[in-house]
Amino acid sequence: MTKQSELKEDWDKDVRGKGEYVITSDRTDINAMDRLVLADKLQLLYQQSFPAIFASLFTGILVCAALWQVQDHHLLLTWYGILAFSAVIRGLLFIRYWYANPDREDVLRWEKPYFISLLASSLTWGIGAVLIVPAHSLLHQVVVFLFLVGMAGGAIAVYSAHRLMTLATICCVLLPMSIWFLFQWQLISLLLALGTMLFLVTVVKAGAVLSLAMDQSFRLGHELEAARAAAEHRAHRDALTGLYNRRAFYELGHDMLLSVGDGVMAMIVADLDYFKRVNDTWGHPAGDRVLAGVGEIYLGSLRNDDLCARLGGEEFGVLLRVDNLKQACGIAEELRLCLENTGIDCGKEKLFVTASFGVAAGGDSLDELFHEADAALYLAKENGRNRVEQMPG
Repeated sequence: MTKQSELKEDWDKDVRGKGEYVITSDRTDINAMDRLVLADKLQLLYQQSFPAIFASLFTGILVCAALWQVQDHHLLLTWYGILAFSAVIRGLLFIRYWYANPDREDVLRWEKPYFISLLASSLTWGIGAVLIVPAHSLLHQVVVFLFLVGMAGGAIAVYSAHRLMTLATICCVLLPMSIWFLFQWQLISLLLALGTMLFLVTVVKAGAVLSLAMDQSFRLGHELEAARAAAEHRAHRDALTGLYNRRAFYELGHDMLLSVGDGVMAMIVADLDYFKRVNDTWGHPAGDRVLAGVGEIYLGSLRNDDLCARLGGEEFGVLLRVDNLKQACGIAEELRLCLENTGIDCGKEKLFVTASFGVAAGGDSLDELFHEADAALYLAKENGRNRVEQMPG
């Protein structure tokens, strides 16, 4: 890819921004917007939840220390080994994510592995707590349960960007031991189980409000970006032909002149011959279709790094890097022949139009190039139209 095409591509990306994903015929694409919002939530999860791995490991050490005098050491170490293994898997997932550095909708591919690794870690806590808690010590049962409640509370803060993951994590951590409490048939155990249920109800309601607020915030950000991108697009594109307009032609043209490198910069200015007759004979809708068709013909005939724009009315401009003026005139001649021999569909019939071309090369500025190419265009019209004339480069 040449420097000129890089300039155009970078400029287009800057104009489009995120709006290309959410703007379709001036309406918001709901599915695309939902995917972008979900991608934002996943990015936030990956950014803020990595420390939770170490918090889980540290809390596991505290649990083992609290139970060390009343529980089998082998059982505790086995449980902590499984917890550490799940933490390593999660850590490797984060490292792979950071290395891949996904953007926008590519982030969605990382949702499933994140969810699976999170559930595995949560179930290690929930089911593991039931297995390691001493059945004969209510005090140690309450202590372990308080650790679980703390883990659940941390999940609300860490995973709040994704409501489903938040609820799944809390349920996996608290429900196994809460159900175990129900089968103990002790007053305190039953009260703890009841408190867990009330806690879950509160989390569900609060999580809904928080998730909605976060969703609306992300959605509003994308809608504003989409509106800005659409406005920028309309400001730099000709609505009829889809080509760059005069403003964009000059903005990009100045950058292209600064990065011309080897060769010279040339400009081709083309003006359709007797275009007023098309409007007078077939009507303005047909004239608009002709202009759009001419833009398509030019784009189909030019190189990727050539800059083409509708300068106004029936006048078009092309800025391109060439080896010399002769090469630029050859490209203009190819455009002339292609236009002359291509019928433009205007409903029931095809219209054939011609254009006069002026070519200049080697100017020190865009204004100088345009002035010389415009003078050559005037010469082409004076000499009979449907021809290419040049100015010395």
